[in-house]
Amino acid sequence: MAWLKALHIIFLILWCTGLFYMPALFAHYAGATDARERHRMRIITRFTFIVITSPAAVLAIITGTILVYATAIQGVWLPAKLAVVAGMGFFHVYCGRRVVELERGEHIERRSFHIALVLVPFVLVSTVLWLVLAKPTLWSSGA
Repeated sequence: MAWLKALHIIFLILWCTGLFYMPALFAHYAGATDARERHRMRIITRFTFIVITSPAAVLAIITGTILVYATAIQGVWLPAKLAVVAGMGFFHVYCGRRVVELERGEHIERRSFHIALVLVPFVLVSTVLWLVLAKPTLWSSGA
């Protein structure tokens, strides 16, 4: 079971790192001044999303799901954690959409927009860590 937890943590670290890195790549792409630099950033951004971040996301979710069932984890914090992980999934999909849009030359906002976008994974990942480590009682089921 320890090896499964280790794999889950490794995949989770890769996924979270990718979620933090994608807005930085978008910001660099938006700040590119010539076609050659944009082409280079398009390759780096697509590679990071498709080869590193997406497989890590899928494997983190699969190993996490197996851990939940294998260890019979319970608690009111678990649905909250799963909801936040779903939020991470939605942000991941948003990043994928941004990769496609930037490749088409659409919706290239200012660098500051993409830099501010780092706050989204910061809030999501911090919340997941808090829920997993603290396992708080979020609400009580009684009077």
